[in-house]
Amino acid sequence: MAQTIGFVVETGNDGRATVVAEKGQGCGSCSAVSQCHGGRTARTEKTPAFNPIEATVGDRVTLTVSSGALLSRMAVLYLVPVFGMLTGAFTGAFMYGGVDGTDSGHSVVFGLAGFILGFVLSVAISRIWSTARPVTPVITRIVNTRSASSSIGASAGSGCGAK
Repeated sequence: MAQTIGFVVETGNDGRATVVAEKGQGCGSCSAVSQCHGGRTARTEKTPAFNPIEATVGDRVTLTVSSGALLSRMAVLYLVPVFGMLTGAFTGAFMYGGVDGTDSGHSVVFGLAGFILGFVLSVAISRIWSTARPVTPVITRIVNTRSASSSIGASAGSGCGAK
């Protein structure tokens, strides 16, 4: 499960909340964390989340996204273009010269065309899934409540918690 920390900034009556999530917690071991998320330089991002534990505004919470949802999305984005490339390469080899490798130029061209077609197909599938079944994080734990975090932030002046 992918997890990150955030602050609840808004709650709704429908069991949802808006959370300002801190980037970098889920992939802290990656050396490209500063270039991740489409090159955006912001360290936080507003995101809607399910709120089954009824966190309130100001609570510091843990957001969790199921691994199955992430893995199925990544499988489509990676495997469909690769499958298209392999299918195209074998089609080019069978149509022009057989599989003995005597005419590999057609195999390369068909493989590239299959990869591009697979990439376009995977983007289309991803967009359909994003509207039909969006990946929405769930608030799984309250790290600090509003009253505890507000007293620490008020005494430190900068919100860092002086020690």
